[in-house]
Amino acid sequence: EPKKDAEGNYIVNLASELAWLAAAVNGTLDDTRAAVDPQTFQGKTFKLTQDIDLGGERWTPIGATGKFLGTFDGQNHTIANLVVSEEDKTPVGLFANGRVIKNIKVVNAEISGHYKAGVIVGDGLCAQIDNCHVENAIVKITTLNDNEANHAGGIVGYLSAETVAYVTNSSVKNAEIYAFRDVAG
Repeated sequence: EPKKDAEGNYIVNLASELAWLAAAVNGTLDDTRAAVDPQTFQGKTFKLTQDIDLGGERWTPIGATGKFLGTFDGQNHTIANLVVSEEDKTPVGLFANGRVIKNIKVVNAEISGHYKAGVIVGDGLCAQIDNCHVENAIVKITTLNDNEANHAGGIVGYLSAETVAYVTNSSVKNAEIYAFRDVAG
């Protein structure tokens, strides 16, 4: 579990601490990997304090089976070598879903699935994404049936709830994005 600073913010220094966040939100946080009550972290902030290399290991998105309702502040650090591959209709990205994501750069990402795919956030329901940057990425979603393989983008796959959802001050460089429809934001 990540340590907390004096203000109660979670401090993320390691890939294992980032994986802890995913497990806590997804309800898989115990030593036996049995399901536990998922945590939303509503009102809580996670701060990345250094660059993290995920080493190309398969990543389970934060919020794949739960909801992340907190704030993730990358503090202008980089997450490198992100690989996400889901076989079902789980939204795919660093976050399957997320509420406030800011100040992060993801370099060298391979994202694949079947529905709602983005490097930062797959499903951006009410998401507020600011100062997020993606460089060198492949986002590819394919069909399981005729009504899938839609909503793929470099930053976010699907963004909704227009009055509160937004992407600002963000960029995508050197990315290939593939989908059946609703491609590239």
